[in-house]
Amino acid sequence: MARRRNSADLFAEATATADAIHEQDQAVAARSEQERVQKTKLPLDQIRARETDTRPLDPQHVAALAESIAALGLIEPLVVDTKGVLLAGGHRLAALQALQETNPEVYNQQFSDGQIQVHMLAFDAEQDPERALQVELAENEKRVNYTRDQIERLAERLRSLNYRDVRGRPKEGEKALGPALAVAIGVSARYVRKVLSEQKQDGQDQKNRNSVPIFQKLKLLKKIEAALEELSELPESEQSGRSEKALLKALPAFLSNVKASAKDIEILIRQQK
Repeated sequence: MARRRNSADLFAEATATADAIHEQDQAVAARSEQERVQKTKLPLDQIRARETDTRPLDPQHVAALAESIAALGLIEPLVVDTKGVLLAGGHRLAALQALQETNPEVYNQQFSDGQIQVHMLAFDAEQDPERALQVELAENEKRVNYTRDQIERLAERLRSLNYRDVRGRPKEGEKALGPALAVAIGVSARYVRKVLSEQKQDGQDQKNRNSVPIFQKLKLLKKIEAALEELSELPESEQSGRSEKALLKALPAFLSNVKASAKDIEILIRQQK
């Protein structure tokens, strides 16, 4: 007579089935997304501007973007349909065209192969204008969430090009870092200043930790603790000498004291914050 399966067996079987279905759904979704969006490159003159735009071009924003692209390249690709008609990125397209016209040497350095990175969506905007409008509106609302490290790396690249962390008017030959970075990643200059200020403070805090004696002492105690724990886990040799046996005997108490000292310092540091 077959053994009756218990609830645990049934639950395990149901879980496995659900996991398999979930994996299949994920695979289908991944294939669908891959078919929907194709990352590719197009020559600039093959990217056609849309006939109407819900967001009129701002000449100052175009100029700022052109300067950003000259320094950092095109961070966020344009979005086009299967015929190369622009769906999202009107200011970026205008900035690219302006850069090519006014500073062809820099343009060619940034786009040495003459190709522009685009996301190509698998539909024809002329045949499906409603979807094209949805893409355009979604792009106007979208902001890429850059991490603090990514923002700092972009800031370093701009600093190497003589952009400076200044609040007022830059000196002759200098350019303001905050506004240029804000334009490049599509966020406010205030947010950029906040992130860079926090990054600078973190760096200063780390420098202080490495220089203040109490932090140095804690760092050394942690190293000693790790070494003692590693030593205590080693097997005792068969031919241990008297000094080694004495050391192993005193090791637990010594390790306990080291941990207690480190804990006292950590409490003291927290109280000083």
